[in-house]
Amino acid sequence: MAALAALAACSPLPGAPTPSTLPASPVAPTAAPRPTAVPPVTALPQPTVAPSGLVLWVVAAGPELAALQRLVADLSTPLGVPVLVVGKSADALVADIRADALAGLPPPDLIWASQDELGLLQRTNMLQPANDQLHDGAFLPAVIASARVAGQRWGTPLAAQGYLLLFYNRKLANSAPRTTDELITRSRALTAGDTFGLVAAWVEPRWFTAWLNGYGGAALDANDQPALNTPQTVAALNLLKELRAAGPPPPSTYQEGVQLFRQGRAAFAIDGDWAIANYRSYTDTLDLGIAPLPVVPATGRLAAPGVGGLYLMYSGTLSGARADSAQALGRALAAPAGQARVAAELGLLPALQAALASPPVTNNPALAAAAAQAAAAPGLPPSSALRCAWAAIQPQLAPVLLGDQTQAAAASAMQANAAACVAAQ
Repeated sequence: MAALAALAACSPLPGAPTPSTLPASPVAPTAAPRPTAVPPVTALPQPTVAPSGLVLWVVAAGPELAALQRLVADLSTPLGVPVLVVGKSADALVADIRADALAGLPPPDLIWASQDELGLLQRTNMLQPANDQLHDGAFLPAVIASARVAGQRWGTPLAAQGYLLLFYNRKLANSAPRTTDELITRSRALTAGDTFGLVAAWVEPRWFTAWLNGYGGAALDANDQPALNTPQTVAALNLLKELRAAGPPPPSTYQEGVQLFRQGRAAFAIDGDWAIANYRSYTDTLDLGIAPLPVVPATGRLAAPGVGGLYLMYSGTLSGARADSAQALGRALAAPAGQARVAAELGLLPALQAALASPPVTNNPALAAAAAQAAAAPGLPPSSALRCAWAAIQPQLAPVLLGDQTQAAAASAMQANAAACVAAQ
């Protein structure tokens, strides 16, 4: 019961979207954009699985769930183990695990979900480490970091998600800027009347940390402690102010920026992978181009946004031959052929670095742009220190942009507040 109470109290990163394989309509990011919730499926009758089979709960629905079921069936059949794939929403997955535990029912053998769910389940002892015999170095560093807790990896990496991209309207800009200097110059030149050069979620930590990473900074240091009172943070705040000059006059919300870009009234937008389907539906007013975020000339580094992942997680109750079968499925999904199908059939960026050069990635503009920055992207570990750092960043961004606080003072306040938060954990 204590574990269940703790599970209910935990929450994902502040300001972080909870992407899924479902098309998402952006909403205001004071908590950041989240996909529309899918109704839980627990009221529906579920087929039973053979005693020797495995039960896999996945955060997916509709066509994405059907595609995932086909993929799992194809890869598990040669293993000789039937797998029942049950769709859940992100909210229902954790709630249903809690409800089943209270009812004395066993948990699912496997879970396909993000680092947020991984963190929640790991903290309440519902998972076991991923003993899949896969080498971490074969995968994107960000997806490994996002699954690592207490020195162990708690899921088999399947895909990267939650990344930011640079979108551009080809009717206003025929190419994407390659550097932040070029983005500043071109976005200001395209700002006139009721048309603006750049829209973004200006006061959200996920967006800010992309610039911070571009300057070689990070929200956390090597010891997993906040590291925000740095010259890199000050430089990133300076850049944020320079970029903000090409946006709509304040106050301007994330939602307003999305609307301007969809209407063809903004040349560039910095937004997440979860928004792509929404933008592509506006073909009459938006000729959509997609590119990686630009390079920061002062460092030569990409402004790489933080990246989360999707994982196959293993119930703490799995053992013996069933655990061996579950880990074999994980290896099949993480192999080059399985990863290419993750890209082709689910539209997700593979976690396996070797799969980033496969045709399903290179022939997909959004995945190709994401792949170009993926190796440089930091992870989003499900740690209280990162939640504290993001929570400390957010309230300082608006005062800096409005000229009410200096960049140096903001960096100092971020560090003090993040450190106090960590100490209170």
